[in-house]
Amino acid sequence: MEKQFIDRVQNAINYVEDHLYEKLDIEHIAKTAFMSQSSFYLIFANIFGTTIKDYIRKRRLSLSAYDLIYSNLSVLDLALKYQYYTSESYSRAFKKLFGISPKKYKEMNVFLNVFPRIILNYSYLSGGDVMISKEMNKDLIIKEIHALSNGYVLDIDIDGFMQVNSNYGYDIGDKILIEVPKRIKKVLNKHQLDVDVVRISGDEFAVILKDQTRNFIEQLSEDIINIMSPEFIFDDLSLPITVSIGISDFTVDCNNEAVIKNANSAMLAAKVNGRNQYKLAE
Repeated sequence: MEKQFIDRVQNAINYVEDHLYEKLDIEHIAKTAFMSQSSFYLIFANIFGTTIKDYIRKRRLSLSAYDLIYSNLSVLDLALKYQYYTSESYSRAFKKLFGISPKKYKEMNVFLNVFPRIILNYSYLSGGDVMISKEMNKDLIIKEIHALSNGYVLDIDIDGFMQVNSNYGYDIGDKILIEVPKRIKKVLNKHQLDVDVVRISGDEFAVILKDQTRNFIEQLSEDIINIMSPEFIFDDLSLPITVSIGISDFTVDCNNEAVIKNANSAMLAAKVNGRNQYKLAE
């Protein structure tokens, strides 16, 4: 796929993000990408494995989840803000995605940004191959590392996630994406760590920890791996899910991008070693 098409799709994403609180017309979104509606549908689905309508739905519901925790807006207020005509239709859509009602989510009082804004990155690889990566929250991670004097970055990747989507569909994949960070957050809470679990790509999450020993970080990683061992159950479906973790330390004078890259390389090495384990960057 040519870079110009990727840039055009990114233009369309940027337009969508700027107008999530308004009525969106798919034909007009396609025009912002200088494509016909049918061509835009095909190219978008080829890149994301889902539709533009699904992207809009998840982004709106994700933003509404943030508002549930951090604002005093009622369910009806949120329904209208995010282009649902009734509180009932909004609540049904919310529960279908997150597995619980807006009321229960608010009571849980934990926001997990599972469906963040996506930035497409187009790069050329050796041999003439092309890679299209879908970056999420990269600037946020770099900013957070930069603000700390020392610590560790955990790159936590869901093993075999593509097979989950292929075998069981994207709805189940979305549920896995929601439940995995919930379990990670339980481990962090157990250790009294008030830090975020941040989605950084399709099936990767990052956790940044400051002022911790290497022994503690290794124990924490073991706990994250172990908490995934009970199978994930969705109605009559039961799925075993594991994660692989890459760990990189950082100091105040480090290269922030290199820290992220090192954690990712360590995570990939853990997968090569057999998955369901952690590895520290060398």
